[in-house]
Amino acid sequence: MKITPFCAALCAYPLFAAFGSNLALAQSPARSDKIMSLAELRACMTHAQANKQTAAEILQQQDAFKRDQEAVKAEQADVDKANADGDARSAAIVGERDAISALVSALNTKAQAAKTDAEKAEAEAQRSRLVERSGQLGKNIDSFNASQQTLRDRVAVLNARVDAINGRSRTINDRIEPHQQQAAAWKEQCGNRRFREEDEVAIKKELAAAK
Repeated sequence: MKITPFCAALCAYPLFAAFGSNLALAQSPARSDKIMSLAELRACMTHAQANKQTAAEILQQQDAFKRDQEAVKAEQADVDKANADGDARSAAIVGERDAISALVSALNTKAQAAKTDAEKAEAEAQRSRLVERSGQLGKNIDSFNASQQTLRDRVAVLNARVDAINGRSRTINDRIEPHQQQAAAWKEQCGNRRFREEDEVAIKKELAAAK
């Protein structure tokens, strides 16, 4: 029969210092307790197994959260760029509208002053060009308005994703402190306790069969 310190056989499971931080191993002080009974060892091994499972789940949640958070940040940056592009496009449309308005005003004055057939023909040609230019401006405005609606829809979806990300962050953080408490409890109750190796083998078989 061989007696083994508990932590020498089962590595301490991870403890989370804070959300997103690297994992640190729990350190158990040396203890001189009597050899654990089969029931005590079973309780410690079951506790360790549960804590390791919780640690793995939290790590998975953190990894998934970080990936999704980066995706949301990238989408935010893209939306910011689309907003800036929209502002520039809006300014260009306003500038074109004002330019056409000024040309129409000048053309009206020119047409009223036209006396010869050549002057009248030139005024009519300018009017035709302005009508065409105004028509293109109308198309640009319609396209711009459609793109702005698309952007508004995109922002609404992004805001929903941000809210969901924030909610997930709180959910993950809410799991960390209870896990730390469970890890501390295991450390206090089981850390460096001695046990019989044949008991460990028997319990491992039990736990494997229960999966």
